[in-house]
Amino acid sequence: MISRLLLLHAAAVCLPALASAQSAGATAPPDSSSSISAAGTPVADTRLRVFLDCQNAPCDRNFFIADLPFALWTQDRLDSHVHLLITRIGTASGGGEYTLSFVGQRQFASRLDTMVTFLPPNTTDDVRRRELARVAKVGLAPFAMRLPGAERFSVRYDVPKNAPAAPKLSSLSDPWNFWVYRIRLNGSGSAETRGSNYELNGNVNASRITEDWKITVNARNDYRANRFKLSSGEERRFVLRSADANVRVVKSLTDHLSIGTNASTGFSEFRNTEASAAVDLSAEYNFYPWKEATSRQLLALVSVGQRYFDYYQPSIFGFTTESRPVARAILATESRQTWGNIDGSVRYTRFLHNADTYSVSFNGRTNIRLTRGLSLELRGDAARVNDQLFLARGNASDDEVLTRQRALATSFRLSGSVGINFTFGSIYNSIVNPRLDELGQP
Repeated sequence: MISRLLLLHAAAVCLPALASAQSAGATAPPDSSSSISAAGTPVADTRLRVFLDCQNAPCDRNFFIADLPFALWTQDRLDSHVHLLITRIGTASGGGEYTLSFVGQRQFASRLDTMVTFLPPNTTDDVRRRELARVAKVGLAPFAMRLPGAERFSVRYDVPKNAPAAPKLSSLSDPWNFWVYRIRLNGSGSAETRGSNYELNGNVNASRITEDWKITVNARNDYRANRFKLSSGEERRFVLRSADANVRVVKSLTDHLSIGTNASTGFSEFRNTEASAAVDLSAEYNFYPWKEATSRQLLALVSVGQRYFDYYQPSIFGFTTESRPVARAILATESRQTWGNIDGSVRYTRFLHNADTYSVSFNGRTNIRLTRGLSLELRGDAARVNDQLFLARGNASDDEVLTRQRALATSFRLSGSVGINFTFGSIYNSIVNPRLDELGQP
């Protein structure tokens, strides 16, 4: 596994090697909030208190607890010395860039360290959790060194054999010229006495992504079939097919501004399009530098282009083919902070041949920590729809409605959810005990 580590604090190069934890066994559960001295009186736990916060990155909390015994893992960030925030953003190769932010609290309130590691595509869960735990050890060591027990730490560095200094990415001799190819084929299905369904889909992707250019080519195909046996003994079969191909080229102009072009073609039985094509020119501005993309983004995007449709059946406007100019505007934001995360966007699309053919939509998701142990989760999606040029003329049959065989006319779309999560009790209990978990709920 190849990983690159960026360390913003020079002192964070220590890897913990707790002599006491080694003698007791690395998998032994950590102490509770206090222990009993020889005299029988409670003794306060002086370990580093850490709150693990994995907002959009897969983390194994139990593994962290077992592998980092010098830390006491709290249930709420307000009880910790360090808020460990882990976020992820995808890389050009299909892997992930993981950013670990070590936000100091209490006596460490003035300290903030950030470390980054990269994991290749198809990384196993075990490799991922071990790498994240390794980086967490390096980042937490400077905090733990300032608490009782610092004498138990030591420094170790594994020198690569005959390894020269790492060259800059731009100077590498890459036989693939930074191109990455991915092929995915998937099939699924289920069957019972009175029905069956199966789905086949495939995807081919090629991409070349550097700091200056982003080129992606993608092709996708879907096939879905359903069979139902009615009470009369009659069988009904329904099949849906679709495919599309897309090419996108993006040029980075500054740390904030990008321009690009996009071309696509395809067909969709669900959307009544026997053939379709689209081309766009776009400009995007990020109010924050792109190097901060793992923690926050605020984007404004505009595009103009052309759409072509060739329909299976005449559309609701009486066309069998049509070509229309279109414009779009998008305002989107994403923020992942210690207090929670917010994702939202507003999208506006208008066909320029007719001012009445437009759509505007909003979607937002948030998870906010209100106070100790209490968090609020909200999700909402709303759209005003008046641009379904592809709808087939005539009413849909009951079968088509029930089995979603074709797109249906609508003037709006709404969905949403709200949830409250409240955790209380011991702030120290981080014991690992997975016994009988495989039984699940009765």
